[in-house]
Amino acid sequence: MNNENLLVFMHIPKTGGTTLNTIINNQYDNIVIDEHNTMNLKHAEKANAYMGHFYFGIHDHISRPCTYITFMRDSIERMISLYYYIKETDFHPNHAEINTMSFNQFINAEKYDFLSNLQTRYFCAGQTPNLEQAKDVMNKHFSVVGITEMFDESLALMKHRLEWDNIHYQKLNVSQHRPSKNDLPTDTISEIKQKNSLDIALYKYAKERLINELDAMK
Repeated sequence: MNNENLLVFMHIPKTGGTTLNTIINNQYDNIVIDEHNTMNLKHAEKANAYMGHFYFGIHDHISRPCTYITFMRDSIERMISLYYYIKETDFHPNHAEINTMSFNQFINAEKYDFLSNLQTRYFCAGQTPNLEQAKDVMNKHFSVVGITEMFDESLALMKHRLEWDNIHYQKLNVSQHRPSKNDLPTDTISEIKQKNSLDIALYKYAKERLINELDAMK
């Protein structure tokens, strides 16, 4: 990677990003962490990496050239992980409410409709999710879009593209005592798929893109 480029890690919640944070910390000595979308951009001008839970578009506010990375995850697994993470995290602002909900109540609660197609929304700068717009952003601005279910392979591509050294890791922030999607009733899976059709399509596109890029490395 061109050392003049600022690495921007767009951390989509519950996609394995906390683990990637530790790997990035081993690569760079000047990192800005923006966990609450505060856009602490004056420090980004001199940083090597900028990472946090923010939507695509940070580069519009930075004078230096930027390159993005992120991870995407199977939509059903991501929703399961998110639900159990909030239930297990006392300090999460939604813990008290969601702790009283079943998983089905959570995925059908109108209050949390914004979580549907959230991964696509991240690529669309927080605006109305649009599949073609998200694909275009991915292709023009992202050096690597990793796939959580192919974490090691994704990491190998990042190492190659970004000239990283030590990429050894331990999984962090993993929800405990949670089911997999194979444990869910068929109708629940159908509801998640219906609410996240754009994310499912974008995930498939990103996975095919990753596989093609890995094949090109061989």
